[in-house]
Amino acid sequence: MSKGQKPMVGARVPHSWKDQIQSICNETGKSESEVVQEAIAQYLGQVDVNSVTSLNKRVAALERQYQKLVKLV
Repeated sequence: MSKGQKPMVGARVPHSWKDQIQSICNETGKSESEVVQEAIAQYLGQVDVNSVTSLNKRVAALERQYQKLVKLV
């Protein structure tokens, strides 16, 4: 592995997690790799404020999810 190349980490996840990751990708325009990296960073307490989706985008995504839930009820 070259100095600049990041190591690869893999994991098997439940189908429901994969579906949620894909939904996040569709809503944010991020790749699966970016979404998983941010999730791991949050878990490890290594969150770089500049790399996390802005608060406005996160609130907008939550509002869209809420509207989907309202339609189901």
